Amino acid sequence: MPASILPPLYILAFDHRASLIKMFGENGGTFQGRKVDFSELKEVIFDGLLESLGPLRLAPSDVGILVDEECGAAIAHRAKELGIVLAMPAERSMQEVFELEYGEAFDRHIEAFEPDQVKVLAIRNDAIKPESVALSKSRLKELSDWLKPRPYKFMLELLVFPTPEQLASVGGSRERFDTELRPSMMVETIAQYQEAGIEADVWKVEGLTEVADYQAVADQARAGGRDHVACIILGRGAEEPVILDWTRKAARVPGFTGFAIGRSTWADSLVGLMDGSLSRAEAVSAIAARFSSYVETFRAERD
Repeated sequence: MPASILPPLYILAFDHRASLIKMFGENGGTFQGRKVDFSELKEVIFDGLLESLGPLRLAPSDVGILVDEECGAAIAHRAKELGIVLAMPAERSMQEVFELEYGEAFDRHIEAFEPDQVKVLAIRNDAIKPESVALSKSRLKELSDWLKPRPYKFMLELLVFPTPEQLASVGGSRERFDTELRPSMMVETIAQYQEAGIEADVWKVEGLTEVADYQAVADQARAGGRDHVACIILGRGAEEPVILDWTRKAARVPGFTGFAIGRSTWADSLVGLMDGSLSRAEAVSAIAARFSSYVETFRAERD
């Protein structure tokens, strides 16, 4: 399928667990006198997505969610009933060596929800021992092979972290690392995963500052006849102007079909809800407006 006719993929991501703990404390505790209930907070996020559909004139099948089983099982089932694209994570969060959340029972958990996409996180950090990298790749290949004959697409989220030496080489600047070193490292890592037999249908990648860098990532992701493969950007908790800049530039590259953005869409709104400065309806509407701005920006640039 030519890149130009790959369907758009606008995903609201809220599979977060560690981030919510950092924001509000443990699930079931209290935050500024209010009970912390991650499932309820994720309902607010999901309602924000639903509210955005009307003004955007989008059908449910035009958008998606990335939500976890632990705190979002009911939402996942509801999304399937509504025809919203459902992506669910399979990994244990932020591990140096890739691990499946449910170990050898991973298949039962996937089949219980029948998500459209199964998402895993892959980390490149050259400080990780080579044997650990090899172990992660072998486990990811096993999952890739299991998914290949099944109807679930494989979404691979790639994060690239600098080593102290790499950071020192750009004067200690994370911004310079992101612009000068990370783009080529992303392309190199995608090629390495492909060579290892790890075949993603969707690459979820960090934002870039140059259109040429997006093009290089898309070219590698779709190399070797992988015409069905799509790329999307993630948000990394960035401020809205940065997200919109990333979105505009990604939209100029046909191999990029959208985004899967999380905290940047809903973090401020959830804090407002929990500290009492926003009502639930106001929080929902704020999330809807932020998500809508990403979609409208991408569509305007693509059109």
